[in-house]
Amino acid sequence: MMELVTLLPRRFQLAILLVLLAVHVCTANTGKPKKEPLKLWTPPEFDESIPRILTVMEGEPATLQCVVTKLRGRSVSWIRQRDLHVISANDLTFTTDGRFKVAFDNETSAFTLRVIKALRNDSGVYECQINTRPKLSRAFNLSVVVPAARIPGPKELFIKSGSTLVLTCVAHLHPNALSTVEWTHNTTPMTITGARGGVSIHTEKAGRLFSSKLSVVRVAPQDAGNYTCKPDGVPSASATVFIVDEDIPAAMHHDSAARRGHYTTGLLHVALHTHLVLHSSSSTFHSTCVAASLL
Repeated sequence: MMELVTLLPRRFQLAILLVLLAVHVCTANTGKPKKEPLKLWTPPEFDESIPRILTVMEGEPATLQCVVTKLRGRSVSWIRQRDLHVISANDLTFTTDGRFKVAFDNETSAFTLRVIKALRNDSGVYECQINTRPKLSRAFNLSVVVPAARIPGPKELFIKSGSTLVLTCVAHLHPNALSTVEWTHNTTPMTITGARGGVSIHTEKAGRLFSSKLSVVRVAPQDAGNYTCKPDGVPSASATVFIVDEDIPAAMHHDSAARRGHYTTGLLHVALHTHLVLHSSSSTFHSTCVAASLL
């Protein structure tokens, strides 16, 4: 090829060399990868479909899950908002409370905070925070409910003799609790087949919410006393029932505060009566002294 080029006139030689050089440059550039255009930086993203409100019973485990994508080397921390205590950074924990555990799942990008046995004072806001500038975070609300039964209304009830007594007991139960309840009158169990008769018990459970209604027809003085309900697995609740006659005004027997008011009024009457008696005695003694001096 080069020998053929040397036989041509000089100007043709130069033209051929330029063509060969161009072909060589094009062939060399074809093998190199093309540079991609620069992409704009995008911040990490939280999975907003994850629930951020959790309610558990005291003694149960509590799990808060924070899913973050596009981290690109950023760290994720769990912070207790109440005292700004840093519980963890990535999968490392910074607390002496062994109930708190943190785990990271690389496949799902989930940073999970777990409280092995939740207590009432664990309730509050926990923040999942990414160390960007400015910092990105999501707040998770944990509520720890102490299981207990209660009888709504006043603790002391005044029921007219011959009427029907109705007491309702409500409670939040553990998931594995039974839908059973024990009603007692003083220390005697209340059952629909008991010797008292006229007793009905209606119990319902919807999820963790438990409700039981006790009805006692035609109450008499012997039905007065303490009534207690004890659902499965939770502390009991009680109410005191007084049976009153029809001729006693119901307004006088609503609650213990009213009775304390009547008691205070009674003391005032006694004090006033005592004052009048003393004043009367003093006047009589004065009159006797005057009569004696006249004699």
